[in-house]
Amino acid sequence: MSLLAELRRRNVIRMAGLYLVGAWLMTQVAATLLPVFGAPVWVMKALVVLLALGFFAAVVFAWVFELTPNGIKRDAEVPASESIAPQTARRLDRGIIVVLLVALGYFAFDKFVLSPGPDLATSSPIQSPQLPLPPSATPANVAPISAASIAVLPFVNMSTDTENGFFADGISEELLNVLARVDGLKVASRTSSFSFKGKDTPIPEIARQLGVQHVLEGSVRKQGQRVRITAQLIHAGSDGHLWSETYDRDLTDIFKVQEEIAQAITGELEGILGKRQIAVTASTNNLDAYQAFLRGRARFHRRDELLEAIKDLSNAAQLDENFAEAWIYLAATWMVAPGYYTRDEIPGEHAMQEQRTALQRATTLAPEHPMVLAVRGVESEIHRDLAGSLALLEQASKRSVQDSNPMMWRGILLLRAGYVAEAITVLEQAVAMDPLSGINHGYLALTYLSVGRYPQAEATARRAEALGWNPAIFVIAYDLAARGDRERALEIWDEFIGPADSPASAQRFAATRSLLRDPRDAAARAILREQPSGAAIEYLLVAFHGQDELFDIMEQLHDRSEMQRRDLFWMRMAWMPSMRALREDPRFYLFARNIGMVQLWETRGWPDGCRRDNEADGDHLDCSVAGR
Repeated sequence: MSLLAELRRRNVIRMAGLYLVGAWLMTQVAATLLPVFGAPVWVMKALVVLLALGFFAAVVFAWVFELTPNGIKRDAEVPASESIAPQTARRLDRGIIVVLLVALGYFAFDKFVLSPGPDLATSSPIQSPQLPLPPSATPANVAPISAASIAVLPFVNMSTDTENGFFADGISEELLNVLARVDGLKVASRTSSFSFKGKDTPIPEIARQLGVQHVLEGSVRKQGQRVRITAQLIHAGSDGHLWSETYDRDLTDIFKVQEEIAQAITGELEGILGKRQIAVTASTNNLDAYQAFLRGRARFHRRDELLEAIKDLSNAAQLDENFAEAWIYLAATWMVAPGYYTRDEIPGEHAMQEQRTALQRATTLAPEHPMVLAVRGVESEIHRDLAGSLALLEQASKRSVQDSNPMMWRGILLLRAGYVAEAITVLEQAVAMDPLSGINHGYLALTYLSVGRYPQAEATARRAEALGWNPAIFVIAYDLAARGDRERALEIWDEFIGPADSPASAQRFAATRSLLRDPRDAAARAILREQPSGAAIEYLLVAFHGQDELFDIMEQLHDRSEMQRRDLFWMRMAWMPSMRALREDPRFYLFARNIGMVQLWETRGWPDGCRRDNEADGDHLDCSVAGR
């Protein structure tokens, strides 16, 4: 008798088929249930190994033994006339059919019931229960988390020198950028991932808030020209380690280490992503320039110690004149720095000149880099080419998959120009990209406020404040006062205003509170009018009867950089329903013309709900359209 015929007679093939179908069904059910109970990853691996060993045991058992009416006997001991192998075969056939039907039913249940809905990349962000949720963030629009997703947490600095913390942050960001280039892999944004720095938040909770299934964490110890990097990949559902490795290398190998870590991660996720080859090209061959760049870029992202960041990035650019990213972030730092320092510390015209020089070099080296396009866009706005600015920011936001700054800057410019509906769409995309960025939520709150979505605006502003950005919540108070609800405005002001850090701040806070209570308080308005910074301008708006003071200040501004810094916020508040009198003032129209806004309106279309009206008292906006 042939071997195949003997396998059939002894029901070995049927047993193998029944076992394989049953084992597949067990692994599918286990893959669904084990993460629910927080089982570590090794439990699933152990189950697969046991099932594999069990397969060989089942096949051997079917070959050696036969089930008879008198119990299990060795096949060789059962006479052919007493064998019931044909009846056993029919039972096994029925068993295979039943298990196949159960498996197909489970497959359909898993596909159409357990995991319906769109991919995470096009859905709303996962929200944290510890923070207030805007009305739009309901469970109905929270989509399943993609398996091909990862967050890179800031690596812990294990060196005794605290300055090496910038180096550790930089290595984390470099890895994040490398992984972001892997096709098919969703990588959480830097701002959101780095918001967990120094916190003891459990990995599953971090992953839930960031909407990912995998988390990369690690540590960096740098001493002299040697560096030790430890990295570990964690599956969020089980909090179990999928992979870990320690690299002891010379600093000269730092880019090779980044490549090896990224390759190891994509190797672990090969079943989801398919095979991927990672190549990391050194951005500079000068290690001193690279370390200075990592420090400077980290300070830029923190918006802290920006003068030190300028020194670091300038040093990096001087050490390697072809180091594109050093020039890019030097230009970006010069761009934002005047908003964080007084005019005495950083004169606006000087910052603009330095930004222009760095940007020219960055544009030569990397003309299509998203941050190059974004900084060029902001510079175009300063030079009153707002149409060109919007075009560049749109290009930058489409190219930037990790940094939501270009998307946010684009949304802010749309809001300033009165294109509020479009601004909402863009800023909602910025929030989806970076769900734990307070400033993104803050400006989204202002757009909601501008279309009269008051409950949603307050909820989003509260979330922004909880994430560390509080201007929006105070604008909510100003708007409440403007609409006559001064008691509620004072409640919000008292709830969120912090202790003053100086006598001048205490005086300003007290004056603002007085105006919230009584807009006719001339003494309070005088105090704010004398403030040396631009902070008083938005308070003059809420004071009403303050438009004369506001436009007096604007008329005195001749320095373009100073005008840009001083008009940033109040222009974004001008489209709220309560500010209609402001935007219909002919002086508002004149100021908009002076900064290039009217030229944008004439070519792109008038602001939402408004049109130009030319009367005897001069051109102005008529915002009575659609109730605006």
